[in-house]
Amino acid sequence: MDNRPIGVMDSGVGGLTVLRQIVKLLPNESFIFVGDQANLPYGQKSSKKVKLLTKRIADYLIKRNVKMFVIACNTSTAASLEYLQQVLPIPVIGVIAPGSEAGVRASTTGQIGVIATNGTVRSGDYQRLITQLDPNSTVYSLGCPEFVTMVEQGLAGTQAAQVAVNNRLAYFSDLPIDTLVLGCTHFPVLAQEIKNVVGDQVSLVDPGIATAQKVAVYLKQHDQFTDQTSNIDNEFYTTGDQKKFAIIADHLLGKKVTADHLDI
Repeated sequence: MDNRPIGVMDSGVGGLTVLRQIVKLLPNESFIFVGDQANLPYGQKSSKKVKLLTKRIADYLIKRNVKMFVIACNTSTAASLEYLQQVLPIPVIGVIAPGSEAGVRASTTGQIGVIATNGTVRSGDYQRLITQLDPNSTVYSLGCPEFVTMVEQGLAGTQAAQVAVNNRLAYFSDLPIDTLVLGCTHFPVLAQEIKNVVGDQVSLVDPGIATAQKVAVYLKQHDQFTDQTSNIDNEFYTTGDQKKFAIIADHLLGKKVTADHLDI
């Protein structure tokens, strides 16, 4: 047993969609979540810069004695997962491999779309991993950086968000995809808008679900589940505006969230 908390990070609030899935599977675990809103957007930054930003959050969480580091950000996963797995003294789990595996499982035709930040698309990680898993697959990747901004501004569910999603996802109108991987943890917040465009015939894949399953499997295999059943202590930090973070976090997690400011 291991009663230390799990550390989770994202460039902003999107990683809360991953945290939500982990909490569903592991309701007795405690978490420390860090959203680096002061440095948004990660997807427009260089891989080197994203790696540095992610490492500094990892270092903070190591000091807080977490037992695992979950990179709940596709851009950070692409830039820093392998590096952090080598240098950190705790297990590190990202979202791209679980998302790729879930995309392959969901597809019956091998025609798979991926929407992500520009940084994640540039990395080519989804295309590489999906084609490794299924060499007969075809991957169509599209950068949608404005989706991150809309989620961070709390615009999900508005007509403006639907119009923006309509315009961007017109790219897929003539492509034969049967599966669309939401390759940014912000994008599940826009799932309804996305579904309205691609239709029910296209399966939407939320990598957060598969990531949560991977976290649970790892903890079980290494006997690191907590034995706490009460007084679960979750902490939320943002490097940006606490009130804006809390408003969106309340909505995503379905409960009142208090966020503290983190200056690192």
